[in-house]
Amino acid sequence: MKRREFLQQQASFLLPLPFLSLRLNHLALNQGLVDYDTYAFTIGKFKCRVFKDSMFKYLGKDYFINAPQELITQELNRYHQQTDNIPSPFVALLIEDQTQKILIDTGIGLTRDPITFKGKSYHFQGRLLEILQQEGIRGEDITTLIITHFHPDHIGGVFSEAGKLNFPKATIKIHEAEWAYWHSAKSVNQPPLFHNFIEKNVTPLTKADLDLIKGDETELCSGIQAIHIPGHTPGQLALHIASQGEQFLYISDAFLHPLHMEHLDWQTNYDLDHAKAKASRVKLLDFAYGEQMLMQGFHFDFPGLGRVDKAGQNWKWVYTKK
Repeated sequence: MKRREFLQQQASFLLPLPFLSLRLNHLALNQGLVDYDTYAFTIGKFKCRVFKDSMFKYLGKDYFINAPQELITQELNRYHQQTDNIPSPFVALLIEDQTQKILIDTGIGLTRDPITFKGKSYHFQGRLLEILQQEGIRGEDITTLIITHFHPDHIGGVFSEAGKLNFPKATIKIHEAEWAYWHSAKSVNQPPLFHNFIEKNVTPLTKADLDLIKGDETELCSGIQAIHIPGHTPGQLALHIASQGEQFLYISDAFLHPLHMEHLDWQTNYDLDHAKAKASRVKLLDFAYGEQMLMQGFHFDFPGLGRVDKAGQNWKWVYTKK
């Protein structure tokens, strides 16, 4: 923990991103800290690795839009965080067995040259491909790519800057509701840069091995099930992994912070439908608690692993490592 805090304090790459009201807090590419950027564990037969693609800082006013400021400050203090500085990793998860390598989400992507959009320049330093290379994994080794939803921090690494698919042999799985929303007039009021990311990293997938998932629960392969959890976006997915009596739940952005578990009525600026988001959260909490399973939160303190417990009638998040 001390090492992580020190590195975050030393990170020098800060860039304002108006469309998210956040700042990029990038750890330099040449650090070589594989142990810091990768966390490995097993779920039965599955070998799992969480990769830290990059770091951002969020603001309390966007994370908790309907809660009293004094209470937000008090609650964030319990997590040693401040209202103007909520650090958040962007991650990807690799699940593999003897026959397949399944990658979940792709981080923000790497742009060696700044992206110019409406007169402003954006420079993203996602490290996923570099970390995969350090781990001995080539893009063509990925057999399945699951995209949980279409926000930039999940789709930025699908294609290279040159427009080449980074995982050319993968079957790409996306929920049909996510595809339909972002390719319809319903999403016209969403941030333009979101659409820019989608046009580059998602829409061209019509020429790839694309599989649009339907329904609330879909078995992707033996031991891995996709769960439809709308609210944050219309087609967001969670993943349930089960093997040899062990279970694991990848919750993506259903919760952006542990406080969203403890305060289910606290809303975030990043959910499209607050009522559906809350219903999806309750669904996941009941499921995880009933099975006492390990969970991973995309934006939680890296590697984002923990379990949910109850304190009376209230939910409680407990960080842990398997």
